[in-house]
Amino acid sequence: MTRLMGKLLGMTGLLTVAAVDKATAQRASQALPQPFSRVRQLPRLLRIPQTNLVDALRTFSRQTGRSVGFAPKLVRNKLGTALDGRFDPDLGLARLLTGTGLTFRAIDGGYVLAAASADRPVPIVARALVAHNDTVDIVIVGTRLDQGEATEVKRRSLQSVSGLSDADIRKVADTSLADVLRRVPGVQSSVRAAGALITVRGLSQTEYRLNGRNLTSTLFRGFDIAALPSDIVSSIDVYKTPSASQIEGGIGGVVDFHTRRPFDAATPEATATVKGVYGDLDGRVRPYVSGHVSGRWTTSAGEIGLLIGASHQSQDVAGDIFRIDTNALRPIETGQSVDAPVDAIKRYLRGTKTLDAVYASAQWRPATTFEITGDVLYNRSTLDFTTTSLLASLVDGVASGPFDLHPDTMAVRSGRWTAVPLESSTTYGQGYFETRQYGLSGRYERGPLSLLVNVANTATRFRYRAPTATLGASAPQLDYGIDRDLPRFTVSGIDPTRTDTWRLAAYSEFDVGDNNRETNVRLDGVHAFDGTIKALKFGGRFARRNVDRNSDLTMADVSGGTVTMAGDTFTGTGLDRLFTSAYPQAQWIAPTRQALAVERLGTLRSVFGLKSGAPAFDPESGFRARETITNAYVEATFGMAAGGMPIDGNAGLRYAATHLSIGSPPMASGAIRDFDRSYDHWLPSINLRVELDRRLYLRLAWSRQITRPSFTLLSPTVILDFVNAVGDAGNPRLDALRASQYDAALEWYSANGGNVYAAAFYKQVQGFIRTQAAAEQIDGRSFLISRPVNVDSGWIGGVELGFTQALRFMPGLLAGLGLQASYTRIGSFTQDNGAGFRVPLEQMSRHNHMVGVTYDRAGVSAGVTWIWRSRIVELSRGDALGRPLFRNPYGQLDATFTVPVTARISLTASALNVLQRRTQEYFQDRRFINQTFDESRRFFVGASVGLGKRR
Repeated sequence: MTRLMGKLLGMTGLLTVAAVDKATAQRASQALPQPFSRVRQLPRLLRIPQTNLVDALRTFSRQTGRSVGFAPKLVRNKLGTALDGRFDPDLGLARLLTGTGLTFRAIDGGYVLAAASADRPVPIVARALVAHNDTVDIVIVGTRLDQGEATEVKRRSLQSVSGLSDADIRKVADTSLADVLRRVPGVQSSVRAAGALITVRGLSQTEYRLNGRNLTSTLFRGFDIAALPSDIVSSIDVYKTPSASQIEGGIGGVVDFHTRRPFDAATPEATATVKGVYGDLDGRVRPYVSGHVSGRWTTSAGEIGLLIGASHQSQDVAGDIFRIDTNALRPIETGQSVDAPVDAIKRYLRGTKTLDAVYASAQWRPATTFEITGDVLYNRSTLDFTTTSLLASLVDGVASGPFDLHPDTMAVRSGRWTAVPLESSTTYGQGYFETRQYGLSGRYERGPLSLLVNVANTATRFRYRAPTATLGASAPQLDYGIDRDLPRFTVSGIDPTRTDTWRLAAYSEFDVGDNNRETNVRLDGVHAFDGTIKALKFGGRFARRNVDRNSDLTMADVSGGTVTMAGDTFTGTGLDRLFTSAYPQAQWIAPTRQALAVERLGTLRSVFGLKSGAPAFDPESGFRARETITNAYVEATFGMAAGGMPIDGNAGLRYAATHLSIGSPPMASGAIRDFDRSYDHWLPSINLRVELDRRLYLRLAWSRQITRPSFTLLSPTVILDFVNAVGDAGNPRLDALRASQYDAALEWYSANGGNVYAAAFYKQVQGFIRTQAAAEQIDGRSFLISRPVNVDSGWIGGVELGFTQALRFMPGLLAGLGLQASYTRIGSFTQDNGAGFRVPLEQMSRHNHMVGVTYDRAGVSAGVTWIWRSRIVELSRGDALGRPLFRNPYGQLDATFTVPVTARISLTASALNVLQRRTQEYFQDRRFINQTFDESRRFFVGASVGLGKRR
């Protein structure tokens, strides 16, 4: 039952409807009238037009956070009285019912309606309930955050929260949750090819929940949400300020995804969507199929609901790439030195990413005070791709010149090399990321007390294998240059498309396997009060997580000869277009994808002198970890008036104790690498909301929050290069990042559903992690080991502006228009990256904006969205010289259009990355190119069928 929890948690939204059992209705109808003694309640702004009573009651419930129960026949063909002003909930409902012949009784923080008794005129707020009909159902109108209009969710929440409703998600052209999430104000996304990195207000330390349950990846704190299809969720909420009752872990923010559940729909429903997805770089059409079916039934055992859904979609993973790993000073024949690329690489990326998901939810409500919900999710993201590269090792060639330099520098813009070694390679990557989550929750309400028990088990698995075959050649002459910001090189003296130009050079095979298992048990309680303290929340949580990593890298060199695999040749010329049709020398001989297929790797390994069987994982490169987290919290929800202004909010304290045990197999020398440590944190928080005027709110928040390091950083393994006496390692002694957070926001809500807001945020963070190199003794020898360490304390802050408005007041067809816009400006401290460069935080863009125009009328839905980010700090140390890596400003235009064919069938067309804007990454400044990348455009065409009616 939802009548208390939505209000007490301060997270209310769209109305839900649920049946109440007859026994409760009969008890309510038999209650004797009591003297009218009403506890003072804070006035609420109620704006309800004159409309049918059911819709009026739904609006009343949403605006007050109170549930309303009634028999359907009572409200049939009745109109509610219009309200426009500030009322306490009791008197507002009384006025709403004027002239309907109905009265109500307050029960457990909500209301139950009944026909007014004509022969006993007691005060309306205290009239006894009279049973209308013992055999009819009674409907409860309640509230839930996860089904709300995004603007209403934002207004009703006691925390700073932004989100997307089910309708918002269906109106965009995106396929994965990573694509969808970047449309939320304050959220930035670096989406490329097969993955994504999400930041909230400039911080990548963001955590994810699924229906409020922790959602973890294999070795990371967050989750690769690019692996989840968007059609499995019904709403998204992004919490930018925490509360004590929420699971700790994200100093950037917390993103909660809500899947569909059977009680979300008033009647049985079924949907199905079929689309074809065309990627313009590889010219292929791939399938997109999704759907779900749900029903709810009233039985002698109570109300039961069941929902089952599935999704299958394939999308192209494609890009045209030019890459330079770093620059170095090179002497030239004139005796001078130039700052030139050490290599230049042309590359095709082509492949397919497949997202498969099956999800189910069952709900049982045996009584109005008790509800059980079970959720199951299985998701598998499969990646199958090839990269075909042509590498010119300029550092091993002769810088013969001539050279054209950037003005006033020694940086090369174009030039000529001779005797340049070439490498043509193909990598065939295959892998999958698999997620299983089982969740069971139970909710019990007795009077003012509500209890919620939640148990969840999450298991994730990542497997990836990438064999690479390399050919070698030498170019007598190579010319490099940049034309209209597009780098290129051409070779002379050889024909790169002839097989006899090339010889066998090298083979490598990389394998990795990660596993994660997490069990959570959580108990939450809420006790409602009358007075300033509205509710007291309390609870605890126990979580145990086990992770392990295994990997192996096999390498071999060979020279001379050609190879013919069974049934086809070992090599081919590949594609004939890179970036543009006029791009020079876009073809070259390279190993084929077929030659690197799993069933043929045995033969290929033998050719390079390796064992034909698949290599085993290297025991010294793996590790395992167990983490146990224990939580307890207490939180008070309060409401008062000061200076005639209502003030409400929550304040609480959360305790988090962490125990980490991490280790790996002994090294060859017998050295033990096991670590064990414990630490704890006290995390206070307070969120205030002040109602300055009828539609104007001021929010203030302060909190302390932590983010624990990822297991990749905590790894106890050490990878050594014995030739150069250097190595890379993790650091199991890393501390959690700790942040003190300050937020303020001013929000205005228009009478017709619009919203304008301005927010400011500031975070003081201790323990930022940076890589440092230091000499260490390993097996009696000195190595320069690079490890992550907690070294920096700093700040991040900024402002966020947002605007949303549906133009329903416009005449005629223009009433379907809607506007959305947001802007976030972020600043941070700068830090020395260890190479003499001061850089801000990684993945931060100073300026970020989104502009969208939507249309929704008479079943026709359309939208155009433009998302833009200024320069991004990709890595604080991007190359061997320690120079920071930046990505240039980047924008993306998406569009979608849906038109109904019948009442149940609609056709849809959409496009992503319409302008196919080119991204470029560079070291320090634009003179030093690292990578130029063109990503595929995607076009969707399909149809949807829907049966049933959602609330």
